[in-house]
Amino acid sequence: MSWWSRKQEQVEMTVDRAAIAGQPLFSLFNKLAMMPHDPDEGYAIQVIGARAGAGASTIAKALAEFAAINVDGPVLLVDADPFDREQVRLSELVLPSSLHDAQQGLVPMDEVLKPMGIADLMLATLTQPVARKNGQPVTWSLSISAMGDIVDQLRRRFRWIIFDSAPPQSLAFAHVLSRFVNGTVIVAEAEKTRLPVAQQLIYQIRANGGKPVGLVINKRRLLISEFIYRFL
Repeated sequence: MSWWSRKQEQVEMTVDRAAIAGQPLFSLFNKLAMMPHDPDEGYAIQVIGARAGAGASTIAKALAEFAAINVDGPVLLVDADPFDREQVRLSELVLPSSLHDAQQGLVPMDEVLKPMGIADLMLATLTQPVARKNGQPVTWSLSISAMGDIVDQLRRRFRWIIFDSAPPQSLAFAHVLSRFVNGTVIVAEAEKTRLPVAQQLIYQIRANGGKPVGLVINKRRLLISEFIYRFL
């Protein structure tokens, strides 16, 4: 028996070579657009890093911008990381209220949506910011039912919804969002993310009823051969 065959069950994932090569995310977008879904509802996609610093926010923003330019209908980018709020920082927009606030009836939905200045692309935060507790994982105040209700509301309003999620090491509840979206794209940092880490995240997503649909190998600095890709 070979060393590989003794390892865990292989994970059926698609490696997006277009994103790896730094080209437009055309192939990944097309893969997501071809997934079965209700034509009367918007597409909801989660982008999550296998670890902190994998570049998931960059991929999420690029995917949202690509969708806004290339599809008919409004697109929403959701900053679902209550710690780093990378999308808010990059946009330099002021977002005092969140989608959770609107779901609770504290503010109108229109108040939490901010245009990003690119086609029909808007930005919102999923929850209010959360302070870290000595670097330890914390739980969200957002309930599972409230999360599902928020996604349902957004589907009726937007053609595409891209969630930029915190990595599970930072927020243990992050992978639960996967059960409410059409698919989850996992972003791994080429030379720093170990395969078992990505596999564990895939298993967590599936265990929560989610559907992993793509694996983006980001920040590649070294040549990774086709032989290695066959096992990713």
